Amino acid sequence: MEKDALKTIIKTATIKSIINFTDRTLKKKSNFQILDLLMPKERKIRSIVGGMETSMGTTLWEPLAKEIAKANGFTVINQKLQKPTIMPASLDATLGLIRNDRQNYTNSFNAESSHQAIKNVCQPFLVNRITEFSKAPTGSGVDIWLFKDGVDWFFDTKTVQPNVGDFKKFLDQIMNWYAYYYSNKPDGQARGRIVFPYNPYDGDFWDKTKAGAKPLTPGLEAWVEDDFWDFLSGYTGTFHLIKESFAEINQERTLEASLDKIFDRNASIITPDPDEV
Repeated sequence: MEKDALKTIIKTATIKSIINFTDRTLKKKSNFQILDLLMPKERKIRSIVGGMETSMGTTLWEPLAKEIAKANGFTVINQKLQKPTIMPASLDATLGLIRNDRQNYTNSFNAESSHQAIKNVCQPFLVNRITEFSKAPTGSGVDIWLFKDGVDWFFDTKTVQPNVGDFKKFLDQIMNWYAYYYSNKPDGQARGRIVFPYNPYDGDFWDKTKAGAKPLTPGLEAWVEDDFWDFLSGYTGTFHLIKESFAEINQERTLEASLDKIFDRNASIITPDPDEV
């Protein structure tokens, strides 16, 4: 992908995502805040920015990643990964073994052998198909599902400063993705990655991250910054272009102008009537 084309995609997707989020937020009826009478627009902006900070994955990174991936020939799968309604005992036991081994660092399983063990135990389902599937539990879903060259790719973007205990949950999430996928499609090919969209540190992300991301395996189960963005775009140095594009959006003031129009359109929501509060 050419640099200019990629930057256009980044800018367009970013502006659209922020505008949509702002519009949705302003249309929601919220509890009265006393600062609404003193500085209604500023108070609302703070609320919007705070909301974006806590939902960057779904608000910004997810739509941006999908647009970049589509331009590079990926198919975006707009459906949910479902689990067997009744988890087969053999699959459940395998997941338990992997989880216990890797969380206790006994080294019987690594990233590749964990993946393969789950796929292997699902091979009998080629003949004895599982027919009943249901919604996956909260917290085990896939944010970004892409397909290209015969491989289904599963991604979930996370905060770049996770807690130590989060990594065990992330490992469970990836193992569950494989279990759900291969129980339905034993002859498929899947790869799952937990994604940290950028490196906030001055230095190596994994060295600075608590516990070195264990029990996850960096590179094979977790990606940071351009591990992810370059994979999607096929371009080297994509995150640098993302930062460049964000800076240009700010300098060009196109986003600011669009946001002003939204605030003007929702002026009655932003500035409440004192007699009605």
